[in-house]
Amino acid sequence: MGPGEYYEVFARYEPDEPLRHIGTVRARHPKDAEVFAYTLYDEWKWREMLVVPRRELVWLKKPE
Repeated sequence: MGPGEYYEVFARYEPDEPLRHIGTVRARHPKDAEVFAYTLYDEWKWREMLVVPRRELVWLKKPE
């Protein structure tokens, strides 16, 4: 695939439940990340799903 960026995928079933991390995709463009995430992870029919570039995550406590 060549160079690309990692995107973290989050989803939830119901509006009142917290987002959960469901996986990671790698893509060259955000639109590709959307397609990859939907294709790979929508088997559970989530109500909401989002992708976030890994570089945009803010770590409060990082695993060692």
